[in-house]
Amino acid sequence: MKPVVIVLMAVAVAAASATAFLAQRWVSTQAARPVATQAAPVAEVLVVAREVAAGTALAEADLRYEPWPANAAQRFVARKPGEDPRAQMVGLVTRRALAEGEPFTQAAAAKPDAGLLAGLLAPGMRAVSVAISNASAVSGFVAPGDRVDVVMAADFQRADQDSVGKGGPIVRFAAETVLRDVKVLAIDQQIARGKDGAAIQGKTATIEVSPKQAEAMIAAGMMGQLSLVLRPQAREEEAPETTAMASFTADIEASKAMRALNGEPRTSNGGGGVRINRAGTVSTGSY
Repeated sequence: MKPVVIVLMAVAVAAASATAFLAQRWVSTQAARPVATQAAPVAEVLVVAREVAAGTALAEADLRYEPWPANAAQRFVARKPGEDPRAQMVGLVTRRALAEGEPFTQAAAAKPDAGLLAGLLAPGMRAVSVAISNASAVSGFVAPGDRVDVVMAADFQRADQDSVGKGGPIVRFAAETVLRDVKVLAIDQQIARGKDGAAIQGKTATIEVSPKQAEAMIAAGMMGQLSLVLRPQAREEEAPETTAMASFTADIEASKAMRALNGEPRTSNGGGGVRINRAGTVSTGSY
């Protein structure tokens, strides 16, 4: 083989080796370089900057912007280029207490034009007041924002005067639940709990009700005394009721003496009897 051919073959092998080395080095460099990831789009969401009591006119310092994932920000008030939603919310009156850090929604506040209490009402609801005392409002511990039942206690003897003195059964006193699970909007002029947590000693409670519930509550107030029964903070699952009128307790259920005075026979052990009406057939049992 000629010397020239041998030299060319050696040069070719050296070039191939160098190319392979450079290629391997380039691949290693690319593998070590961090892969650039595309950042998820974000939006500036309006959130509550500090605790705000119900019925408070919002100030600029009460709200701030925070970055949120764009897909989650669609449900809240988000700032778009060239807009400042926070400036539009200043002056609105809060319908409820707002916690620091929670996303702000337009339903949480209302314009004060129609009055403070009207701004606290949910759409379609009404405000009606009831006279209260310490005894009828859980010793003053019913506060704005609480949920209560409204119970009426009345003397029903006047509704059955014909049977008085003739031995007929008379239900003289009874108590019944008129409304269930309604919200207390205000006690007197106070629409929020005090910061010190002290009980509110008021004479009037304002309740948020539907139009039909307002009629039932006004009628019940004319018939007897209304009391507020405090409900727990955890909401209870109950069947919806237009006017409660579903449960009542008569005086003969609360008192053995009243059952006896009402004509119920006593049993041999000194107890009273219960008169049971089954489809027109009346029987008496012991209790």
